[in-house]
Amino acid sequence: MTIGPGQFAVLSAAVFAIGVYGILARRHPLGVAMAIGLLFAAPVIALVGFTHAIQTGPRAFGDALAALAIVAASCICSVGFALIVLLWRRTGRADIDALGDLEA
Repeated sequence: MTIGPGQFAVLSAAVFAIGVYGILARRHPLGVAMAIGLLFAAPVIALVGFTHAIQTGPRAFGDALAALAIVAASCICSVGFALIVLLWRRTGRADIDALGDLEA
């Protein structure tokens, strides 16, 4: 049994849907940041899956793009975690509702 592009698309869509649910359902910033990480992982799954399923050109190209996307997503998530720590230090609580209490 082989895995085709349809299965990669379904897996990518499922991971993306879990990420969207995590953003909408969570109130704690760490949960929201992890959900954003899932949103970043979904296209990477699709990219690697489609490049391996099509089998034209070098397979390492899709893997290299995926590695670059993972590095970029981890940099973005580290900035997000730094903002969460800043929010917690300024307000004393780590809650999405605390963003409205911040003053410039």
